[in-house]
Amino acid sequence: MSTQDIQPKLPIMFYIKNFGLLLKLKRANRKRGEDFVKSNKKLEKPLYPKSEGNQGPMEEGMIYVLFNSAGQDGIDNIDTSFRFFWVDAPSMHFSVVDSFIVSEQFSSQQWAKAYSKGILLNKTKNRYHQEVTEPEVDFLIDGTWNKGYFFEFHDKKLHIKAKLNYTPLNEKGIICYYNGRMAIIPSMAQVSYDGFAFTVTGEIEIEGKKVRITNGRGIIEHGIGIFSTFHIYDWRWLNLQFPNGTVHLFYHSFDLAKEGIFIAGEGALVLDDEWYHFQPYDFTLEEIGFAEDQNLPSKVPIKWKVTGGKDTQGKNLLDLHVTANAKLSWIGGLGKENEYITNYVLKAEGTWKGKRIQGKGTLENQMHRIIE
Repeated sequence: MSTQDIQPKLPIMFYIKNFGLLLKLKRANRKRGEDFVKSNKKLEKPLYPKSEGNQGPMEEGMIYVLFNSAGQDGIDNIDTSFRFFWVDAPSMHFSVVDSFIVSEQFSSQQWAKAYSKGILLNKTKNRYHQEVTEPEVDFLIDGTWNKGYFFEFHDKKLHIKAKLNYTPLNEKGIICYYNGRMAIIPSMAQVSYDGFAFTVTGEIEIEGKKVRITNGRGIIEHGIGIFSTFHIYDWRWLNLQFPNGTVHLFYHSFDLAKEGIFIAGEGALVLDDEWYHFQPYDFTLEEIGFAEDQNLPSKVPIKWKVTGGKDTQGKNLLDLHVTANAKLSWIGGLGKENEYITNYVLKAEGTWKGKRIQGKGTLENQMHRIIE
């Protein structure tokens, strides 16, 4: 899919209706972006989304399910990650669907399609309720954060279908990015949140094989506003699942050409019922191992050192070694140049506050740079 395939033709009413927001985008620059990131407050307890309904000129959502391909229980047995993602912008006559599966056992594969229309049906103001009915996919999600969600889909391209229930693993397992404020940089003005701690039950069918999920894990993201990947230089969206909770970190850097690159990001964890909020200066996602990749003109990371937080003696509260068990890569075209995208199933080992933890997870890694 190329950039030319997805350029929307914007009607005049779009400019009139969103004049104030577009003016803020026009004025955005590196200094304002850095000041916004620095002004974010570290929270002692989580915030919750003010509304889960549809609003704004664009909406994006992302849903993950992490499970074992043989239906085995236990976090250590997670070997498969399926993700469904969409952007819906009816006033811009533009939508995108992006779906993939990464697995240690099943075939890893991906597809994406741009539509010259809005694709969501029967949208609501207060519930997270979306429906898609297209030749490539049928999809339904309905629910609220505190009570959970029902997710049903039939991905006709990947031949995957499921009926799944998402129940909050912990009521603290949610992060509203930037304290629920709208983040504004060139080409992006967005309010977003991630529900990063769900247990998942139900049934999924892949390659003709039905798998009963009794204790899977899930992630749900929701974003509202105007956004694109045009200025994103690096993007690492990490979710690690442990028997006693989850760790969720989001690192991204923005390339503003003559103004240079600046760093943003945020994260949170829920372990043993404790919620901890990370700022970009408070955690690292350090790439420490690389491998050749058959689909990209670049090496890709396969090992990471993940740290976060400090105790009173300056030692890391979170200290993890993360290794790729399975990966899927492809070249995307939603930015100003090719994006090199890799998604993973991961194994994580290390400590939180000195206590040993071990689990599995997933990482979305997007970059414009070439690793020699």
